[in-house]
Amino acid sequence: MELADPLSEICSPEDLKVFERRYNEEVCKGPVSSKTQFEYSCFLVRSKYPADIERGIMLLEELYKNPDETGKRDYIYYLAIGNARLKEYQIALKYLKGLLQVEPSNRQVLELETCIKKRMDNEALKGAAIAGGALIGLGAIIGLGVALGKIFGFVLSEALCRSAHRKRHDPAMFSRISDALQAAADVVAPPCLRVEDLHYHWSQLSAVCQRIVAMEGQVPAVEETHVPRHLDQMLKVVMAEEREERGAGGSVSPCVEYLVREKVLATLVSLAATDRPLGVRQHTYVFLVGILNHLHHSHLHHAPIHKPLQVMVKTSSEMRASPYEAEEMEFLAILCEKIRQDNSIILLYIQPVALTSGVSSGYTPEDSLPSTPTHSAIPRLSENTATTTPTVPLADKVKKLKDKQESNFPLVDALLNLCHSADRQISSTAHDCLVSLASVREGQSSSTMARHTLLSHYLASRLLTAVDAIPTDTEPALIEDVPLSPSVRKETNESSDSEEEEEDVGEFPGRKEIVNFLHWLVYCDKVVGVSEGVLGSSIVEAVRGVFLEGAVHAGLFSADPDTLSLYIALTTKIVASVTSPLLSTGIIGWLIEEGEEVEGMRQRLLDLCQRPPHHIQIQALRLLQVLVERPGSVGVQGLVLSYVSTRGYHDSSAAENQQSSWSDEEDERLKHREGERSPDSVPISRTLAPANINKIVKKFLTVVPEELRSTSKDDFESYMADAQRQYQDTCRSCASFGWPREAVTPECPSDSSSTASRESRPEAEGNTFYEGPFLSMLMDFLEHLPDQDYDINLQVTSLVATLSLLPHPHLHEYLLNPTIPLAGGTRTPFTVLSGVVTRINPAIVTREDYQDHLKVTRYQLLGTMEEFDLERDENDRKFEALIVIEEFSKELASIAYAKYMIENGYEKGALNLCPLVI
Repeated sequence: MELADPLSEICSPEDLKVFERRYNEEVCKGPVSSKTQFEYSCFLVRSKYPADIERGIMLLEELYKNPDETGKRDYIYYLAIGNARLKEYQIALKYLKGLLQVEPSNRQVLELETCIKKRMDNEALKGAAIAGGALIGLGAIIGLGVALGKIFGFVLSEALCRSAHRKRHDPAMFSRISDALQAAADVVAPPCLRVEDLHYHWSQLSAVCQRIVAMEGQVPAVEETHVPRHLDQMLKVVMAEEREERGAGGSVSPCVEYLVREKVLATLVSLAATDRPLGVRQHTYVFLVGILNHLHHSHLHHAPIHKPLQVMVKTSSEMRASPYEAEEMEFLAILCEKIRQDNSIILLYIQPVALTSGVSSGYTPEDSLPSTPTHSAIPRLSENTATTTPTVPLADKVKKLKDKQESNFPLVDALLNLCHSADRQISSTAHDCLVSLASVREGQSSSTMARHTLLSHYLASRLLTAVDAIPTDTEPALIEDVPLSPSVRKETNESSDSEEEEEDVGEFPGRKEIVNFLHWLVYCDKVVGVSEGVLGSSIVEAVRGVFLEGAVHAGLFSADPDTLSLYIALTTKIVASVTSPLLSTGIIGWLIEEGEEVEGMRQRLLDLCQRPPHHIQIQALRLLQVLVERPGSVGVQGLVLSYVSTRGYHDSSAAENQQSSWSDEEDERLKHREGERSPDSVPISRTLAPANINKIVKKFLTVVPEELRSTSKDDFESYMADAQRQYQDTCRSCASFGWPREAVTPECPSDSSSTASRESRPEAEGNTFYEGPFLSMLMDFLEHLPDQDYDINLQVTSLVATLSLLPHPHLHEYLLNPTIPLAGGTRTPFTVLSGVVTRINPAIVTREDYQDHLKVTRYQLLGTMEEFDLERDENDRKFEALIVIEEFSKELASIAYAKYMIENGYEKGALNLCPLVI
């Protein structure tokens, strides 16, 4: 008598629906009874659909985990049936083996075990037959019996190993046989379509979530349900299909169509917004990241896709310090990457009111700026005062803004929330995403980011917080040496990895805080550099209002010498470090701004240069030098060019009667050089390259008479090499400024405003030339060289040399051409230096050993005779000043001659091509 096969029993769909309805009714009412769940699972494992069988196994496993021992024998028995029907024979036999250990003579269990083994043998025989037929079809007639025996043994072992999920040996010679076996298995039990599989998991997930949403009181955590498993299976199905459809030209796959049609994304996002069941938001983020990773960016324009994403972004923007920060950041990062691939996507994440009405009612850019902390008195910055930051006011303002209206740019708001994360990796990724969004130039995205987000004030507040944390015992002289390299950013992520690295960077008290401040300065500069004008201007305005007019202004006006010295050094580092033209112009413009009613920053800096202590003077002079060195700097225009461009220093009436300085030799040489130049080349500037260059150089080199020179060595060529290199570098940085090529006297302005401006200057009285407060201060310094410290003299001459290198014709003519006729009362470097030498000459030559003393002083200043102990007196500074003038005159002469050579097209170092005759 043949045994009945329990594995062949198939339940009718009608019976299954009856028990499914009963199960769902109990689900809606509350906890499901074990009896109902067991009956439903028994019918599921006998369904003809593999998805139903898997569902039945899941329910039986839940029942088996219950502490109640009643019914566990039946649970195990039907678990064996379910796994056997899924061809997981080894798992099924393992369940039966456990039952037989308790009841060795259980007939029902023995019959099921026999049926499973019989099926395993039949499938192995079928596989062998298929493989044998394939070999016959290939012509392998000889040795058929031996081949079939080997194939039967291999197939049987392979089937057993596959059932047990063990790592198996898979020789290449049997690959086609394995394919044939798989094809035969698919014919017997073909797999369901991916869409059907997706539908099953989605229907099961929806049923669970509906039951939980309807619950009152405490809801279970998502880990206590099968929601994560269903979401994971859904994602695998979609990803597998997307990989197959990747070459289909961006078409939507059937599974994605199902997600759209059934509003799967919208439903998941609505569940995530309420986070019911608890923790479903985290798994929704993971699911959306997987979908976005495999979707082409063009699909994000479809409303059923981008609208749920909009809701998810808005949900992210409304929560700070979320427990799902990592998943949230991954979701926002992949969304920003899609926006980078297609900039138009960004418009989908801006509220329409921001695109149509600019600044919405009840909201102004000023509203986005919280009150700036007071820095009116900073006698001492310590770690205690560093805690006074705008973090709390900023948070209050964010809350106030959200109370007033909904966020108009939730994507940026969500990233700003994550910027505050305690996880450095998450915070860093959020900042990178903000840079990516700031660089987008699409529609009104830039203006919306400026007007409707707190990005601008966030950056300014970060600078303020970082500078407040710097202790005042930080050595100002070391700040300039802190590098702006990737290692600076690396140091902000805790200490360096090796002791060797720490020795290279040079540790000092306050370095960590300086590095942190420079990190935020570089980041702010980067955002301004990549952003469009509206956003960049907004950031610069916020930096000025919150940072510059707060901490920096208070520090530069501080009465405490330590705080003042620290902030001068910091300001110098800021100006030297910023590279974006917009931010650089904003900072420098603020520094040279003239005050209307109170003392402005320009006057403050000039006062610091002229008042003791002497180390503050040197720092302030160094700051002004950095200001004029900046490419495209408004500092040069505001401090110098706005005054010398009037050419008021030039006596035009005397120039008309002045004898021409051109010689026949010079005229022929210039004509020869002009003939060699191509028609498209820039004409030679007769201002920057005057024909009487020999006379100009001679005048500078003879400022100090030969009897007063400290050395007879002719080292002019050594100055020339440096001057040529420096001038070429300066010309490259100033090439885009559009400066004129010749110094000409401008026509007198006829408008009233210009007249008023001219009359307000001292030059209006008696028509004397007014060089401006900055150049006037420099001329004063040059006049007092014998009365000042050597370090100050060096800084002053360095600053004048920096101005002399600029290729502006009026500035060049004023500083480097002593042969032009000057208006009455005009001071130039040549006239001032000549006057100083004339004034100190008697005091020097009256000393019997003045020539030896000059040599000793020179050696001491150059550091070659440290062991020589010389007693100082009041005349020592005169000797030092004379040596400074001697070397400075050589430097000015070399700059004038280097300009002449380069403007005429001579190669660097080719002194013999244009002989200097003195």
